[in-house]
Amino acid sequence: MPSYVTTEYPSTDGVARADRFAHWAREISQVFGGLDTRPVAANAFHGTATCDALGQLLLGSISAGPLRVRRTERQTSRGEDDHYKVALQVAGTCVVEQDGTYGTLGPGDLAICDTTRPYAFRYDAAFRTVLMLVPRAMLPVRPEAVRGLTARRLAGESGAAAVVGPFLRSLGEQARVCAGPAETGLADGAASLVTALVSEGLDRAAPAEPGHAMMLRIRAHIDSRLPDPGLTPDSIAQAHGISRRYLFKLFAAEGLTVAGWIRTRRLERCARDLAGPAAARQPIGMIAARWGLLDGRHFSRVFKAAYGQTPRDFRRRALTERAPHGRISTEADG
Repeated sequence: MPSYVTTEYPSTDGVARADRFAHWAREISQVFGGLDTRPVAANAFHGTATCDALGQLLLGSISAGPLRVRRTERQTSRGEDDHYKVALQVAGTCVVEQDGTYGTLGPGDLAICDTTRPYAFRYDAAFRTVLMLVPRAMLPVRPEAVRGLTARRLAGESGAAAVVGPFLRSLGEQARVCAGPAETGLADGAASLVTALVSEGLDRAAPAEPGHAMMLRIRAHIDSRLPDPGLTPDSIAQAHGISRRYLFKLFAAEGLTVAGWIRTRRLERCARDLAGPAAARQPIGMIAARWGLLDGRHFSRVFKAAYGQTPRDFRRRALTERAPHGRISTEADG
């Protein structure tokens, strides 16, 4: 997964008229990964954008002329990207396509695409949009389930979309001034809201699927209680009025175990904190305990099994890659 560190300002301002689109296509592709960008009008092109890192997220606020953007089969086959792209249409219209599904977005509407598969966005007139790249691992929903929702219009008039849309627009405007603990909290909040958006969309699309809505609620419950060492199958089953046996059956249907899922989500939160500058001087044991992993030796063992590195080595490498000239201090390691 790429490490987004700086604010980027792709723009055609000051670029010769004949070179504007080629310049734009190159700049946007460098920020958002391999893309095939083409004009859809013969008149002079103009585009501006602000692209900001927010923890593991990337936010782009874009205003541009008519264009078409595609991510091709060849570009997805490189295996360099593993995100969901969340698009909020602010002005103008857009047609988004993935897997043969088309959605037409107007102002306030949202759509989600999976960057591991080809997709396309077409804007036939000048437009404004907010784009957010979210690592797939941050959403506690199976990619196979999300596939049923990609490229569909998520109407912004009501429900979760009516909440997520204004949040993303504001986040796109304020991301560059958010840092430290605020950065982590806002990134988590954004991922939680997108999870709610996806969960609502899937529930509406397939309300009769056995156990589907229950499983979404259980996953959200687990994510909200990861810091609690007392989070157990018994407590989860009791909170949802089901038996342990039925709880295990729900997870087994997805090839998972309850304990394994809790551990995976806790390790993901630990990895995020270890890789972020806001917690660079916090002891590793404190970070693990914050996410309900109180046994330091056990944490180190399961973290290395999951990430191929000890927590100390993982942190050092991640922070060195983020720091200018490779300088970083992690004096609190331990």
